[in-house]
Amino acid sequence: MNITRIAQSRRLGQPWVREIVPGVFRVGTTFLGCYAVEDAGAYTFIDVGLPGYWPQMTRFLAARNAPLSSVKAVVLTHYHPDHMGNAERLRKQAGATVLVHHDDRVAAMHKGGRQPLFPLWKPPVLHLVGHFLRNGVARRVPVAEASGFADEEVLDVPGRPRVIHTPGHTAGNVALSLADREVLIVGDTLATLSLTHGESGPQLLPRFMNEDHDRALASLKKIEPVEARWVLPGHGLPWEGSPSQAVKLARQVAARTS
Repeated sequence: MNITRIAQSRRLGQPWVREIVPGVFRVGTTFLGCYAVEDAGAYTFIDVGLPGYWPQMTRFLAARNAPLSSVKAVVLTHYHPDHMGNAERLRKQAGATVLVHHDDRVAAMHKGGRQPLFPLWKPPVLHLVGHFLRNGVARRVPVAEASGFADEEVLDVPGRPRVIHTPGHTAGNVALSLADREVLIVGDTLATLSLTHGESGPQLLPRFMNEDHDRALASLKKIEPVEARWVLPGHGLPWEGSPSQAVKLARQVAARTS
């Protein structure tokens, strides 16, 4: 049974932390997850949630007897504030290196960038925005220093993820493959939770949240051939299945809603 099915509407926004496969952990809530990858006692965080998730992240490290300094890198799938809310704090307090795709690097290092206009008349969207505001989305802090990376680059950080450039949500949006763990971390390339209706299952983010929705749909072909057993999204819970299966379902949803 897909793990996404346990995310019922009444539980949206509740803490949800799990070890998905050995050495790959999800930290966050049923709305929004970030991922910690452990390699010989050192950690890479792939996305770092909202500022309000900081206590949860430090509790996670403490439970594993890992000091803050064990976080060696923060890899951002894109520049949006719900994914980089603790990046600068980890850079300063842990000494972590922050990395982001070249096309999103300027936006990650400066306030601004295109932000979506949320349709607040839809109850799930209002719930989501309320959760974001309570957890400090408006306190967005740019990263003072960030290194850029490119498509197909294997990053020299714990876990050594391979970059798959999947533009559309943002120009520099990426997914990250951990081939030896059979995991594909997709960020906002696709979600497993509808942020407008609340249904679970692989799908694109709503059109209003993507800078170029058609390009986001086209980018699904970049993750389709990846061999993995788990697809780990930014929004919604982990999905057990191949990327090709996830892409097929996401395309079906897109065809119904277009």
